[in-house]
Amino acid sequence: MVYGLIISAGKQSRFESATPKALMSYGNCTLLDINISNMKVTCDEVYVVVSKENQHWFDGYPKIVIESGNGCGNAVMRALAQLELDEDDTVFIQWGDCFHTLHIYQDLRNRYVDTWLIPCVKEEKPYVQIEPISFDQVVVRFSKYNEPITSGYHDLSLFYGNAKEMLYHLQQFANHSLSQNKETLYQHKHGNELQFLDVFNETFLRAKVVELTDYEDNSFNTLAQFQELMQKKILR
Repeated sequence: MVYGLIISAGKQSRFESATPKALMSYGNCTLLDINISNMKVTCDEVYVVVSKENQHWFDGYPKIVIESGNGCGNAVMRALAQLELDEDDTVFIQWGDCFHTLHIYQDLRNRYVDTWLIPCVKEEKPYVQIEPISFDQVVVRFSKYNEPITSGYHDLSLFYGNAKEMLYHLQQFANHSLSQNKETLYQHKHGNELQFLDVFNETFLRAKVVELTDYEDNSFNTLAQFQELMQKKILR
């Protein structure tokens, strides 16, 4: 099985609209409609991951409802735990505040062997820098936490790999974060949350960068960024 998960369980505190970012309108449909349609070309099942608090927005969509509030890593972990996974099942994990053309999913599936894939583009000042340090290991650095960032790879809010492997490492990550040993305790800069990208820093999950030279970062955090994205007319 190939699953697609579109994560839309956050509180979107920086977004100046009550409408969930995944449900922003484009033409006669929503970003979520477009993303589900494109993912279904490659995926067997696609779900939007929502919280108990915002699930009413997503009536009519195939969804997984979770308890939210403990970070995006926790949201992915809880969603994967609700799927009946086999050893060889794979999953696309995508944030709800981005858009991808249908071709990227098939491209990643064709490239997949046995390590998690992180499609990236090169940027001068990436918000998040994905640094390859070996064939199957990456380090994630966050400019918002004043970590040393140089020009380099920025992820596209999309990840692909073995579903059970990701669930296992997220569970190990969660157990580590709840450890009472202060010397090994994971300290997230946001507070008591599990940052999904830190699973690549805090566990032995294997992953590699897939550089895309003819692709753009089609994600947004604010309403102004969304409007700018629409003006570029990339959603076609």
